[in-house]
Amino acid sequence: MRIELIRGSHSVTETNMHLQVTPAFRQDVFEDELMRVLVRDYALAQAKRKGFEISALGFGDDHLHIFITKWKNFSPAKLAQLIKGFVSRMMRQHHWGLFRNKLYGDKFWSGGYFARTVGAVNADTVKRYVEESQKYKADIKSRQKTLIQF
Repeated sequence: MRIELIRGSHSVTETNMHLQVTPAFRQDVFEDELMRVLVRDYALAQAKRKGFEISALGFGDDHLHIFITKWKNFSPAKLAQLIKGFVSRMMRQHHWGLFRNKLYGDKFWSGGYFARTVGAVNADTVKRYVEESQKYKADIKSRQKTLIQF
């Protein structure tokens, strides 16, 4: 795979990031294929509008993995804000009926995000980071105490 560098007037960079976001209340809204398609399309539209690239997207039932490239002019927090804000607004304005039984109020996403800079983004990279994320999620769930254990 050929690595594409971003050339600026005073810099040469390669910027790749894995961003993971979750719907509010960690609901399984992405079980529905239509929800995945709509969120994907809105995220890609925002990336095009703002001048960064989304190289890959991957969905779990209750989270979204986004692999972003060429994001030199944005911080990870700003990228999360741009994507989450636009997708949330579009989904709530145009498709509220698809998820109103799982999400309520003005929220579509949870407040946080996970971000990690990564090397070159290719199919193997995406697969590895998604698998690592799933292992981490399973580990966290196994360590969480239930109400009975307190």
